[in-house]
Amino acid sequence: MQQIADSIRHSISKSHFESYVYSYPSKRSYKYLHNIDIAKVWCTGDRGPVSIYIHIPFCKYRCTYCTLFLTTNHTGGIIQSYVDKLCDQIKFYAKYCGSKAVVSVYFGGGTPTILNEKQFGQIFSSVQHGFPNIASFAELCVEGSPDSMSEELLDSLKSQGVNRISMGIQTMDSAELKASGRPYPVSTTISAIENIRKRFENFNLDLIYGLSGQTYESWENSLRHIVSSGPLTISLYPAVSRPLTAIHKQQRLHPERYINDRNKYAIYDRNVEFMRMNGYRQESFTRFTRLPENTSAYAQETSDFLGVPMIGIGAGARSYNGKYHYSFDYAVNLEEVGKAIEDYLNFEITEHSMVRYGIVLDAREERLRYFILSLTLNQLSGTFYSSRFGRNLYSDFSDVIDALEAEGCIEPPSNDKIRLTTKGYKYSNLVAHHLFSNRVKTLEERYVPR
Repeated sequence: MQQIADSIRHSISKSHFESYVYSYPSKRSYKYLHNIDIAKVWCTGDRGPVSIYIHIPFCKYRCTYCTLFLTTNHTGGIIQSYVDKLCDQIKFYAKYCGSKAVVSVYFGGGTPTILNEKQFGQIFSSVQHGFPNIASFAELCVEGSPDSMSEELLDSLKSQGVNRISMGIQTMDSAELKASGRPYPVSTTISAIENIRKRFENFNLDLIYGLSGQTYESWENSLRHIVSSGPLTISLYPAVSRPLTAIHKQQRLHPERYINDRNKYAIYDRNVEFMRMNGYRQESFTRFTRLPENTSAYAQETSDFLGVPMIGIGAGARSYNGKYHYSFDYAVNLEEVGKAIEDYLNFEITEHSMVRYGIVLDAREERLRYFILSLTLNQLSGTFYSSRFGRNLYSDFSDVIDALEAEGCIEPPSNDKIRLTTKGYKYSNLVAHHLFSNRVKTLEERYVPR
């Protein structure tokens, strides 16, 4: 316990700022898989629910801070071929999982709203035909950008059953918008928010703090503007410098234009208080919602973190069922993204080709995954853990729990729940990275982007 506590305490004292943990293990730990096919992964006899994630890797432009698997080099024909391939993949998965209840369908990107109404209709038709048991409470969410949120597209999405929209705004400052590589005016964002508000009660807006040239004043002006528009959920992300991104290069050339990690934490503290004062409940390090306690603002992520299997559709989508986590080979190096998409369009869909790269977790790693991800969402439950793994949460993770309590990151366990403190939310990503297994850390360190 002392070693864990000392390590976490040291990182906190140095204001280390880790990237947001949205999965575990990350795809950087994936390797080529041998002798594993779709039947082995999905023919388990389990009739439990699934989520579906659909990756659209196309954008009009690449923002300076972006690390996503996407391309801006595309044509209408390439996009249509990609949509056709998505539908073929959905049809193939339906043979193995079509009887399962679907609890969420999420379109991520890239910019999914680069698709037109007909293409969305084609994909939704494939999903509904292949997976007829879409739960009545299912979250159907589409991500998009302000310059692609036309009234016609939003009307079409609503008619297809979409009930949540997530839009990446990032800033309401004209200079910051331009410096980020977004070529439209702030008025476009304002119109897009209004178009969404007219049609969807459940919508999320993203902002990013720590952008080039951003000041405390400009950040708080953006935040006040977004809060005044009344979204059900607001996600506040710190700009994180990662290798191979434009922001990583710019920070090295012009460090004076960027705030350091300690000041990012200072902004975070002000964000938390501001959101609380405006009636928003904190759900994770990044996410704030007006939904009541025990109601998730982002159903797919919550389901994923609690272990609901994921069917990933598309070139960059990750899938998992129990111990099996896998995807196609994917490109972090920007020059290779187009080739990865071309490979996806040309590959033959078979039982073996669908499971090419990934990782198989042992039983301990599966339990660790639940602990890490559920902790970041403040969802750790001894009862749930026992029902899923047949073991005692407090026995399996006694050293970690004691260390987190000693450091003031969690409240004393009670009522079978482990709850983050204010400090725990603040450093939840840092703590999560410290808990990664040695195996996953080693695989990530050895990862070489193609």
